[in-house]
Amino acid sequence: MKIIKLTSLALVLLVSGISTVKAQNGEEILTKHITAVGGTAKWDGIKSAKMVGSMSMGGMEISITQTILTDRAMRMDISAMGMNGYTIITPNEGWMYMPFQPGMDKVTPIPADQIKASHDKLNMKGGYLVDRSKLKTVEYVGKDTVNSVPCYKIKVVDNEGNEQVAYIDMATYYLVRSELKVKVQDQEQEVDASYSNFQKLPEGIVLPMTVSAAQGDITFKSVELNKPIDEKIFTPIVPAATQDGETEPPKKEISK
Repeated sequence: MKIIKLTSLALVLLVSGISTVKAQNGEEILTKHITAVGGTAKWDGIKSAKMVGSMSMGGMEISITQTILTDRAMRMDISAMGMNGYTIITPNEGWMYMPFQPGMDKVTPIPADQIKASHDKLNMKGGYLVDRSKLKTVEYVGKDTVNSVPCYKIKVVDNEGNEQVAYIDMATYYLVRSELKVKVQDQEQEVDASYSNFQKLPEGIVLPMTVSAAQGDITFKSVELNKPIDEKIFTPIVPAATQDGETEPPKKEISK
């Protein structure tokens, strides 16, 4: 079961109260959230990112590295049980190599609907509700608490029709939890995550250094922004030690 959870993680690197205070509308809350985490201009200045962290699951330590070329490519590397796997996503293609999963010891193309559902991974703004242009509607739906933190609840629907309930900390306006519904292989799936341990980076944006999901808690130890990235890492190649004589997949050039 641990192995299956790892693959699920790679695909992916919660009762409203009645307020006696005048409620803000969803747009106002979203605008304050964007301002609180640095503002649109600073997030637009992020052209690349490399986040290194780890996750403990069932006594097993898993190393995770997420590398992003904004709007062009994303790679999630996972090291566990002495083996290295990865997921690569580009605007139109994607591949997965998970040798710790039975039947996944070869580079496997990711289905088109999963690639589409993962497009927000190509830009750090998408996952943290910073890109207003990607959202079709924003609606205030009430209040709740997340780990004893009072939150506004807003429902957002993106331009692809995916629906998300976001919990915004009433004091800081940080996003502390998201419940996202996406369609994969004609089935609706719910992807929930909670965010904590927020840090303001030198570039002026605020990021959660801990992301909690059903698979476990990921803690990022370092974040590098706007550093040079070797684009060869987005070519889907099986590590030489495990190829067993197989031919590498065709090399793909990342769109500029």
